[in-house]
Amino acid sequence: MHLTRRSLLAGLGAVATKPAWAGTGPRFATLDHGLAQTLIALGADLAAIAQVPYWDIWTVEPPLPPGVANLGLAREPNMESLARLAPDLILSTPYLEGVRHQLERVAPVESFPIHAVGASPWPNILDATRRLGVLSDREAAADRLIAETDAELARIRDQLTRLRDLPLVPLHFVDSRHVRIYGPNGIIQDTLDRLELRNGWPGPTNGWGFATAGIERLVEIGDARVLVFDPVRPDVEATLAGSPLWQGLPFVRADRVRRFPNVLAFGTLPAATRLARLLEAFERDHA
Repeated sequence: MHLTRRSLLAGLGAVATKPAWAGTGPRFATLDHGLAQTLIALGADLAAIAQVPYWDIWTVEPPLPPGVANLGLAREPNMESLARLAPDLILSTPYLEGVRHQLERVAPVESFPIHAVGASPWPNILDATRRLGVLSDREAAADRLIAETDAELARIRDQLTRLRDLPLVPLHFVDSRHVRIYGPNGIIQDTLDRLELRNGWPGPTNGWGFATAGIERLVEIGDARVLVFDPVRPDVEATLAGSPLWQGLPFVRADRVRRFPNVLAFGTLPAATRLARLLEAFERDHA
């Protein structure tokens, strides 16, 4: 069957049904690493993503398949490369709506509102997983991914005992004086909730699920265990080593701060599973 742009658009318009090209192995491009995580986990044909060099730094899992093209910056994608690749469908998010008009010159675009909704992203992640299953003609794989994620989180929850003795404060360093602390409205908090672990940050978080604060505010976390996500810039490490403010914080003095492998803070189900498995390993080796 010859697939035209019109047939693609017609298929996308029927959300409750499979797209016109279902079962033909559609090729996807996406500007969002969270959506890319899910496509890879489903075994879909991922032709291109934005910011390939950052995958192994910020996303890590699942491994990026060989041959996935780099579209450059998410908000300034390389349109020439995208046009040459000619994907069947481009996946985006409301955060990237500013470039949608450019993307639609190449292929139909479907946007997934997952994060930055001012509430738990978990229901949106499940909806997106199922929808991507429909779009890729891998509905059974989508159902399996959801079920396997639930089962793995439940298994790990039952293994975690020592990590429950103190609340956790997961954070990234923005610079030597500011941190991004993760809490409600984000996938990191959603994963902690499913593992029945407490978050020690007492302050509010924004719609993306994080708060940006000066390190002096970390005195507010009291008796907590701090997980510092990689990467940490060398200049930040050097500054903290000689900072009386940082060295004087209670959790630093009590040796309750640990470096922690990075997890995509705006990811999907593979990010939740990665965080849970890393916490399981952390409890075994450090807690």
